[in-house]
Amino acid sequence: MKCVRANRLAAELNQDLSPFEARQWERHLESCADCRNEMERLLVSLDDFNPALEEVQPEDGFTQAILDRLDPYVPGEQPQATETPDSAPKRIDWKKRSVDILKKVTIVVAGLAVAISLGTFVSPTFADYVKSIFSSSKDVDQGIKEAVKQGFAKQLDLNVTDQGVTLRIKEVLADTLRIAVMCEAIDQNGNKVDFDLLKPGEEKNRLQEFILKDKDGKPLFKPEEGGWTMRKEGDYIMIRQELTELTAKGRTLPDELTAEVHWAKLDGKEGSWKLTVPIDMAEAKRATKTVAVNQQYTSPQGLKIDFKKVDFAPSATLLSLETQLTPEVRERQKQIMKQSGLSGEMNPGPGGFQSFQLSRAIQDYKIAYELVDEQGKVVAAGDDGLLSDRDLSIGKNTIVNGITGTGTDEVMQLWHTFVPMSGDRKLTFRLHSVYTNELANFSAKLKPAQLQQKPVQAEDQGTRLTFSSFVMKTDPAEIKIGNQTVSGTGGVIELQAELAKDVVALDMWQVKDETGKEYDALLQKKSTRNADGTVSQQGVLVIPQLEKEPKELTVTYKAVQKQHRDVKWEAPIVAKP
Repeated sequence: MKCVRANRLAAELNQDLSPFEARQWERHLESCADCRNEMERLLVSLDDFNPALEEVQPEDGFTQAILDRLDPYVPGEQPQATETPDSAPKRIDWKKRSVDILKKVTIVVAGLAVAISLGTFVSPTFADYVKSIFSSSKDVDQGIKEAVKQGFAKQLDLNVTDQGVTLRIKEVLADTLRIAVMCEAIDQNGNKVDFDLLKPGEEKNRLQEFILKDKDGKPLFKPEEGGWTMRKEGDYIMIRQELTELTAKGRTLPDELTAEVHWAKLDGKEGSWKLTVPIDMAEAKRATKTVAVNQQYTSPQGLKIDFKKVDFAPSATLLSLETQLTPEVRERQKQIMKQSGLSGEMNPGPGGFQSFQLSRAIQDYKIAYELVDEQGKVVAAGDDGLLSDRDLSIGKNTIVNGITGTGTDEVMQLWHTFVPMSGDRKLTFRLHSVYTNELANFSAKLKPAQLQQKPVQAEDQGTRLTFSSFVMKTDPAEIKIGNQTVSGTGGVIELQAELAKDVVALDMWQVKDETGKEYDALLQKKSTRNADGTVSQQGVLVIPQLEKEPKELTVTYKAVQKQHRDVKWEAPIVAKP
């Protein structure tokens, strides 16, 4: 026998290995024919061994059926054994123990054959089949769950104790687009610490640092390049560091990383909980495929789009684009700002912030696009322009993965992430629309007390609005007004809008009472796309700072968003052979 790990066989048969070691041993058996053969040889030598152990090829879906019927696996927690007298000797059924192991390995090997035939690599150990914390969480995105299925999550058993509270790191996900760790904390009574980040009052838990470093101790990110995010996942807290910008910019990631985790407060107690998490990036790097596109297009609105590349990673698909306006359009924007008295700077004083917002809106431009397969089916879609309006957005299979872009007024770099896709799949990028903003000059006077009996109708460049009721909300509890659920206090105006052609949003609402006092307002609405392509909106205008019902209100909005469909561009996404 060639394998140097043969000495583990006796320990395994005697159940002398810890649960973690046993899982590691099972992992080794799956890949080592020598050890599997030796295990079988030892089994044959047992007097009461029945040699009729058959290797049965499982049917399609067998592996997933096992996963679906198992409870989530929580590393490090073992079931309580049935109480037995301490003096009772422990009888080891060698045959049963060994047959169980070989059955596990047989299932894994057979399952892998099925998985490989389907083009999907399933986690290589039986223990990994049991759902991890990542995959059992309801809120973890589909990309992370897919990466876990492919074996890019590793179970850990790292812990440190201070002030009677133990911090444990249970699992780490290593991907070229993000690193994530799952933590839990246990108090001195053995109870899990509540990581609820939304509870009002005193901050009970504080993460001081989460730093990724290479093997030489050099931080992967500069301080200004962004930090971690946290999210409660059941009894655990997930800490995540996005690698989007690094991968998008083509930076080479190290094969080995460490994550330095430092909590300064847990369960309301000040202290120091520091752990270092080893992260092997080699497999994720090998599994990531980059396809260069380098195609350009200029829209009728003067928006130049440079589609750079696509990165196909285990947990997500990343599109990298660059956009900028033509010099002629940029100059026209500057003239509009000058004529309207708008400044690109944040100036103090009345109207300074609104002027800044309007100038930014005029210069803003967004895109929507689809990714289609060879059959013309839309497999994913990005829609920056309608992120806040799910009723109209064409977004499909998107993943929130940190920063979506960076740049200046001149050039913007866009990074959009979607669910994982195969890098060998032939896809086509199809531009759907371009969004721009224009200044509006709408104004309508309302008498709140009379709206119920006398709705007010108004029109603005083809957009028709109807204001039909006013409610002075003094109770912060949620109530239904029109088709919207409204919480908090303030004034609420019910309205209906039929938007002009190409208009998809009315922005920057304000109201002014009879004394001249101005209030910001927020439109809560439901949008509907009509058969002719125009948009209808029904909802309420909420004025949170309004404290009493005014005699008169003047309602305005300062900008409209337009969606331009007169674009025609497709770019193939095809990997080089």
